[in-house]
Amino acid sequence: MSMWKLAGAVVLVAMLVAWTVQSIVMGSPSTSPPVASAPIATVDLVADESTESGDRSVAAVGDVAGVPVGYPRSTAGATTAAVNWVASVPSFVQMGPLVLSDSMDALLSTTADRALFDDTVALYFELLDEFGPEFRKRLWTEAPLRSSLVSSTSERVEVAVWSVLVTGDTVDGPVEVLWRTHRLELVWERSDWKIASISIVEGPTPIGVETAVPSAPGEFAELNDWTPAVFADTTASGKEK
Repeated sequence: MSMWKLAGAVVLVAMLVAWTVQSIVMGSPSTSPPVASAPIATVDLVADESTESGDRSVAAVGDVAGVPVGYPRSTAGATTAAVNWVASVPSFVQMGPLVLSDSMDALLSTTADRALFDDTVALYFELLDEFGPEFRKRLWTEAPLRSSLVSSTSERVEVAVWSVLVTGDTVDGPVEVLWRTHRLELVWERSDWKIASISIVEGPTPIGVETAVPSAPGEFAELNDWTPAVFADTTASGKEK
């Protein structure tokens, strides 16, 4: 399997396959239980005060295993939830299977199509064959660049997020980049925006600058520990820093 196909599918695989491949241990699960969401403010979608005032900075009030949760019931809240979901790629990759399974139960809607799990099992094993059980130690970072509100109702919102995925071996290389677009459907459920469906396609992909010289793999080593830039203004912990 090509690097591009693996990189493009790894997040979907990591999120969905935990229910069907519980016996595969990728590492010791975190001992920290998911953090319960704090009470969430309710904002009518039609009268979205944050949008009308020009303030689109909507902070999540809690997290589940490092993935921000707890958004207001507004289009800005749903869009922020979608963007933060995409930026949470490193958190998903670092989870052990048990924590991942518990987290997905909390993060996905009850209407999410679990039939997708069966389609990802074979790809999961290809991922292990390609990189081995140490694949979680690779660089996995995804940066949302632009978002678009596709559609919205009082209960369901669809958001498109264009992002860049950077992944690779920070010791031996190569470290590569993939541009892709996520299309996320979110539903208002259990007092928060939950993910109902996800589709990911490659592109749009820009042309690299010919004079740009690739960095050595070691220069990327510490990036896995950096906080996603979008979290700075869209999570409670980010605002406290």
